[in-house]
Amino acid sequence: MNCWLDGRSVAASALPPRTGIAPFETMGARAAELPLWERHLTRLHATAARLGLPFAPLPTLRAAAQELLRANDHHDGVLRLQLLPSGTAVHTVLTTRARSPITRVRLLPTVVPRPADAPPGDLKAEPRAYYDAVRQQAQDGGADDGLVVASDGSVLEASFGTLWLRLQGQWVTPALDGRVLPGIGRALLIEAAAARARHFVERRCDLGDLHRAEALAHGNAVYGPRPACLCGTEPAVAIVDSELGALWRDATRH
Repeated sequence: MNCWLDGRSVAASALPPRTGIAPFETMGARAAELPLWERHLTRLHATAARLGLPFAPLPTLRAAAQELLRANDHHDGVLRLQLLPSGTAVHTVLTTRARSPITRVRLLPTVVPRPADAPPGDLKAEPRAYYDAVRQQAQDGGADDGLVVASDGSVLEASFGTLWLRLQGQWVTPALDGRVLPGIGRALLIEAAAARARHFVERRCDLGDLHRAEALAHGNAVYGPRPACLCGTEPAVAIVDSELGALWRDATRH
C-alpha cells in the first residue's frame, strides 16, 4: 500500500516517527473525488494554527490525494491527511484505506479515564490512545464503537463519530463544550436542517437520554449518519434514514 510523504510516494514503513501532537483529517471519497475537501482543509488549518504547526499545502495536494486513492484502488474509500511532527520537521502525509462495511452501529457506553496528556477533545489529532481504548472496551463488550462518558456523567460522542439522539420527536446532539469534536458531518447536518427551517437541539446528554431515545445515530463525514443502537436493542433504521439520512443526501448530493 502506497503512502504520500511531502510530494513523493513511499511505503508505510518509510514514514517518520511521530514526536508530537499530529493533527489529521479523514474524508470519504466518491470515485476518487473528495467532496468535503475544503471543509476538512479549513479545519486542519485551524488545528495546525492552534498547535503552532506550519501548514502551507502544495497546490497539487488535492490532485495527489486523488491519485493515491486510485493507485491504492480506494476510489470509494477513505483518505487520511495528516501533519506529522517528527524531530524538527513537520511532514504532510496522505494515506488511504477501504471503507468499513458496517451500516448499523452497535454502541456501548464506556468508562475509560482520560489521560491528562491526551490532546484536547475538540481537536482531531494523534495520539489517539484514549479513543482507541474507548473503542476497544466497547468491542470487548460486543459493540462496534464506544461512547465517551465523562466523569460528570455527560455522554459526549463515540470514539470515531458524533452521537445523535431522537428524543420526543426532536434530534439532539451533545453540545460543543470543548470536550466534543466539532465534526464536519455534524456541522453539515446542522446547516442542512437550518436551511430547511428545522433545528437540532445541542445540549448536555446523559445515560438516561440514551435509554429514553426513540432512535440513535452515529455520524461522521465519511459515512454520514448511520442507524445506531445500544447493545441488546435494535436500531430505528427507518427513522434515521428518513430524517437524518435524507438531510445528509440532500447536503452531499453535489
